[in-house]
Amino acid sequence: MSACPSVVPNPIDQRGAAYTTPRPDVFEMVPVSARQILDVGCSNGALGRSLLAGRSDRNVCGIEFDPTFATEAANHLDYVVTADLNLLDFDEALADRRFDCIIFADVLEHLIEPRHCLVQASRFLRPGGCVVVSLPNIRHLSALLAIFLSGRFPQRDRGIFDRTHMRWFTIADAYALLSGCGLQVSSMGLALRWGDRGGGRLNRLLNALPKFVQQWAPVREFLTYQLCLRAEVRP
Repeated sequence: MSACPSVVPNPIDQRGAAYTTPRPDVFEMVPVSARQILDVGCSNGALGRSLLAGRSDRNVCGIEFDPTFATEAANHLDYVVTADLNLLDFDEALADRRFDCIIFADVLEHLIEPRHCLVQASRFLRPGGCVVVSLPNIRHLSALLAIFLSGRFPQRDRGIFDRTHMRWFTIADAYALLSGCGLQVSSMGLALRWGDRGGGRLNRLLNALPKFVQQWAPVREFLTYQLCLRAEVRP
């Protein structure tokens, strides 16, 4: 396990805004067959650790903006780059490495040019490899209530209204982003919520609805808080 020298470290501490959980929704999207994995925005390495658990045949590399998180992640992952994705030279950072799966879990909405980052990273996919992307859905009911009824655009520490977001996506926007990068969506997972807060009995009941109900347009478009997409390079 090793960490390469930092690339354009940023002094802003975003520790409180980063995601530090194993992200089972993202985990489920990663093919079981994937052996070489890149976690872009790997935070403290929690997701990578879950992907490595019980898999001696896997290698997980990471790219992380926050140097403290990157140091933590480097203790568990195989290779970690500390970098600002807005300025990163992928060729310099990854050299001849190639991956079966590249993950962007709640990362792209924080970037100035998410399309550029996706295109650059996709060049490092092995034939048949995939990209897994997780994004918040700005069309969620809580956004409609906040903006159209209250007349405010909230700024919070995390979630849809994370104050560090630079881009916002609906489900259609997410599909368009991937398509514009030459990627074709093959699978979609939805995390449904009634409001801005997760957990609770009502949210559990919502996510237990049959899949055909979850895919019904009013439910899919207005109650999806987070979506997770898997996509492959378009033939």
